[in-house]
Amino acid sequence: MKFAEKITGIITNPKETMKSIAQEPLIEEAVMIVGIYAILSALTGYVQSYKVTYIYEGFENMPTSMGSIITITAVVSGLLGAFIIWLIGTGIIHLISMALGGEGKFSPQMMTVVSYSMIPLIIGGIIALLFLIASEPMTITISRTNPMAVKELYNTPNYIASTGIGLLTQIWFTVLLFFGLQSAQKFTPAKSAVIALIPLAISVILMALSLLSMGIL
Repeated sequence: MKFAEKITGIITNPKETMKSIAQEPLIEEAVMIVGIYAILSALTGYVQSYKVTYIYEGFENMPTSMGSIITITAVVSGLLGAFIIWLIGTGIIHLISMALGGEGKFSPQMMTVVSYSMIPLIIGGIIALLFLIASEPMTITISRTNPMAVKELYNTPNYIASTGIGLLTQIWFTVLLFFGLQSAQKFTPAKSAVIALIPLAISVILMALSLLSMGIL
């Protein structure tokens, strides 16, 4: 199965496509997919750093180059974070699979399965980036009396829409991982579901904690 056929198969026939990917894993394709996700994450961070301007009032020690620091941090964390999350996430999923009697290999099998499962995240990221580009620039003033002013960003329609799309693509990721685990680790549907739901549960918990800390929930 060619790379383009695998991409379309993710949408049209995910079960058989993930089975084929698990049986013939190609690490170079896995690296390419994660690389695309990394570039997209970095680009999103770059655009957001220019769409959102932060003003710090009452923070005398705040460096004047804070805007540049935020931009560089967003780009670098986007590039490196994608690969770090991929490697660590795959490692955790593989260790849990081994504990439950899985038969798959970490490399290249599970690394490839997880990378293809990330394709919905790329699609969601592209949509989120388009929302971001279409949004109006905004200024957020953070002061000692209002240190959580950043929550203004989370109340914008585009951010709310992006969050909803992100949740849907995370569910899609879970479905693909479920099929991939069945083939790669020779798991029953029940075991595959338990493991595949772990990343989704973590994402939902982190999202809820973030919103709670902002006072939005």
